Amino acid sequence: MKKTIVIIFAIIVAVIAVWGYLRFVVGGDEDTWLCDNGQWVKHGNPSAARPTSGCGNTNSTNTNTPATNQTSTNEQPAPDPGQFNWSTMDQGPYRDKITYATGTDLLHWTPSGQILAEHASVPGAVVKDSTIYVYFVDVSTDGVKEQLGMVKSTNNGLTWSQPTTLTIVGLGNKATADPAPVLLADGRIRLFYYDINEVRISKSAIGNEPPNKIYSAISSDGVSFVQEDGIRFERQGIFDPDVEKVGDTWYLYGGDIAGNKVIVATSTDGLTFTERGVAYSGGAVPDVWQENDKWYLYTAGINIATSADGLTFASAGIRYEDRDRGNITADPSVIKLSTGSYMMLYKVK
Repeated sequence: MKKTIVIIFAIIVAVIAVWGYLRFVVGGDEDTWLCDNGQWVKHGNPSAARPTSGCGNTNSTNTNTPATNQTSTNEQPAPDPGQFNWSTMDQGPYRDKITYATGTDLLHWTPSGQILAEHASVPGAVVKDSTIYVYFVDVSTDGVKEQLGMVKSTNNGLTWSQPTTLTIVGLGNKATADPAPVLLADGRIRLFYYDINEVRISKSAIGNEPPNKIYSAISSDGVSFVQEDGIRFERQGIFDPDVEKVGDTWYLYGGDIAGNKVIVATSTDGLTFTERGVAYSGGAVPDVWQENDKWYLYTAGINIATSADGLTFASAGIRYEDRDRGNITADPSVIKLSTGSYMMLYKVK
């Protein structure tokens, strides 16, 4: 009887330890309270209660606190010069780096040990004319909101270009986050992204967050992009889009971090998507690869799941971690090389 009790107690302790690791190590960077326009805004599913002070106080030592010296209720607050001082923030993408692993199949990976970009996060990769383009959130410059960075390789990753900060014509006041490139049939690249700036400037008077919106931009050379009209997809709390085109159907996957799940939407033209439901529970920050009638889903962690239809995934019981590069391995993006092998880009911290 004592032996049975000891075994049950050990199982409970192990479950609690795994939950704590996933919640505070893997997902901790996404779950926090952000100070925007003088109000605390929930990002993800923070464990702490909403702070009661330090947001909008210009005497505060919090460098991520915007000023609130509004001249009227119809004007936006003046931006805090320290709002985007990335190098001073303990949390956030400034501490992230982009690296990659390779594999001969889609389940097992070997880390490269090579850092492609510093102060960079959430990579999205695509191959065009035998050139690998890796796009990422670029916060290398203090005082500037999230930008789009890029590195490329023309020899299957043997050598890489220096990081380049890109621009999107017609972007306006949007801030590009979580880039997801797709190669079109005509050779252009459509880059889907989440506008992380909207919550900062478009909250209602009572402070409610608007639905998150996914937009797209188009490029002929993979370097110069032009903003496309309209919203591709919107949903409360959606982050980290990934888009795949299989046959005549487009599939958009997005992470619902608060619910720790992946949402799937479909489209016939790649421009207007309709939600289809929950594709996976138990992970977010999705990347999907389809090959030989089998679908592979990679979520933050990095956990791998599979599917027969791209709409409902089940865990494959396989997890990839690059412990040599940092204490977090997350935000994957998988491509296939001309050699027939695979490459997975991801962030480490």
